[in-house]
Amino acid sequence: MKFTAPLALFSLTTLLPLFPSFTPAVKACTIVDATTQVAIHGSRTPAQQSNDITTDNEGDCFNNTVVGNTTQLGISPGQVVQSNQGDYTVGGGAVNGLTTPNITVTPETQVDVYSPAHDPEFLNHLRP
Repeated sequence: MKFTAPLALFSLTTLLPLFPSFTPAVKACTIVDATTQVAIHGSRTPAQQSNDITTDNEGDCFNNTVVGNTTQLGISPGQVVQSNQGDYTVGGGAVNGLTTPNITVTPETQVDVYSPAHDPEFLNHLRP
């Protein structure tokens, strides 16, 4: 049986995914910080919510991940103040000269709910 060059090349490319050593995976360096702040209060003054996240990378990086997850719940008859600070750095050097991109994702959710049930003055507003 005689193989022609195009057929042999086609056969080799179809088998490459079966051999991981021939197809290196790219693994990015990531920083993820998910912050949730919930304030349920009886004060008519809005809650003071702040989320200050700083991120940095050391340049050469391969397949490293930094993850932060913060949840703050404030329930009060008065005003609520919530503050979160985070400082993240990812690094770790190259592997066989290969570096990957640095990806940063920092979603934040802030919920501010005025609750008459927590307001000690609420019933005073309803009286004639």
